[in-house]
Amino acid sequence: MNAVDDTLTFVPFRDLPPWLKRWAVYATVRDKLEGWWLRGEDAGRRVWQAVRRG
Repeated sequence: MNAVDDTLTFVPFRDLPPWLKRWAVYATVRDKLEGWWLRGEDAGRRVWQAVRRG
């Protein structure tokens, strides 16, 4: 968590300045993509382990 996340917790989105709204959207998209990446990486690891076990 960082200062921007803290601000987004307490200030309504509509009251944010435009640059902070853009940052909020960017951070949300980045976090979602990172989650997908990590889930895919985990699934690949599980498949690899299953293949190695035979």
